[in-house]
Amino acid sequence: MIKLKTSKKYIAAAMIFAFLLPLMACGKEEEIVASPKDTVFTFAGENIPLGEVYLYAITVKEDYEETYGKDIWKTDISIARDASANMEDVTRRDIIDDIVHVKLLDSRANEYKCALTEEEMNQVSSETDAFYEKLTDDQIESMDLSYELVQRVMQENALAKKVYDLIIDEAGIEVSDEDARETTFYDLYFECYAVASSGDVTKFSEDEREAQYERALQAYNTLINPIESTFNDGTSGSNSNSTNIEGLAEYYGLHNAAYYTMTPSEIEGIYGKDIMESLYNLDDESYSLVTESEYGYHIFYMKALTDRDATNKRKSELIVSKRRNYMQTHYTEWQKETDPKFTYEDSVDFKVFGTIKFLDE
Repeated sequence: MIKLKTSKKYIAAAMIFAFLLPLMACGKEEEIVASPKDTVFTFAGENIPLGEVYLYAITVKEDYEETYGKDIWKTDISIARDASANMEDVTRRDIIDDIVHVKLLDSRANEYKCALTEEEMNQVSSETDAFYEKLTDDQIESMDLSYELVQRVMQENALAKKVYDLIIDEAGIEVSDEDARETTFYDLYFECYAVASSGDVTKFSEDEREAQYERALQAYNTLINPIESTFNDGTSGSNSNSTNIEGLAEYYGLHNAAYYTMTPSEIEGIYGKDIMESLYNLDDESYSLVTESEYGYHIFYMKALTDRDATNKRKSELIVSKRRNYMQTHYTEWQKETDPKFTYEDSVDFKVFGTIKFLDE
């Protein structure tokens, strides 16, 4: 089982307005046989044909296979704690949600005084031309695709994006550095247990723990008096703090010593509240004292209390998540008003939908 990154886990977050993204490389032969009159589902009185769903599906399929490989459809993914689902099943559901969300956003265009400008319509036409030219004759025939269908779907996505952007701008969703903080530190870790090849864990005796503590103290003294130390790999104590502590890990044979980048809550979950608080009392590029945990002894080197790159990345992910949750409340309310009886399980014709293949046979 695998766990996809946030930006890939839910198509509703990553794939909405897919046709406004760089055009995919249409032109692969698809083994699909379907009646051109087939309808996948009906929403708010509108029949959504197989061809329209197919346009979304091939975009998602190529995007996922480019990122994860063609075997992605054979895998199970984590969808919640202690729960997983087949990648294809999750993707199929998200595609339908994606189409419904576009329809709902478009239905609110007048409310938000949104319409495509002439320039935007010209852009849609250009993208439609490029997209349609890359479709194969087999795709066009088997899915009953037409230039007009592709253009309509592109127009719907362009308008939906405009409404979406306006709603998000009005919401003013932000995430502070403190809320997104990622901290990078090195844990020079002297473990006090042994793991057998069978997986059995044996705690060190008091004498063995005392010996590890003495080694940790020795390492600490080396770190705070670098001029006096030269490691067995030839690394002199005059080098940077980072090099010093990594050299010591090699010198002492500490296989579990490593750099970590974590949030405050993650640090607390692994090391406990006391150690978490002590870490945030350090300055950048400073060392902790020898610190005891239930697992052994640690010397922490604080590389960056706020790792700027990691924090910015997490901030972006949190903003995406907050936007998704904010919009989901709108989608839920709008759907109740627009088509309260619609559900994925009861409204989708899975026999028709199943003619769109994800896993190559």
